[in-house]
Amino acid sequence: MDTEFDTAAFLAAFPLEAGEVARMRVYRRLPALFWLLTLAYDAARPVPRNPPGTAERQAARMIGHCR
Repeated sequence: MDTEFDTAAFLAAFPLEAGEVARMRVYRRLPALFWLLTLAYDAARPVPRNPPGTAERQAARMIGHCR
């Protein structure tokens, strides 16, 4: 489900070095991509498990994390 969780504020609470911040961005993309692919298969099911538009919202999040 959608959430208002502020990931940037959460991560700011930890003293990360520049290299760690860069790796964190990459690590966040991997589960986002996995979830997007999972949703793509879900849309092909006769009875999807997720609400309409979920894959589109996840794709927008994925694009946002890649910038």
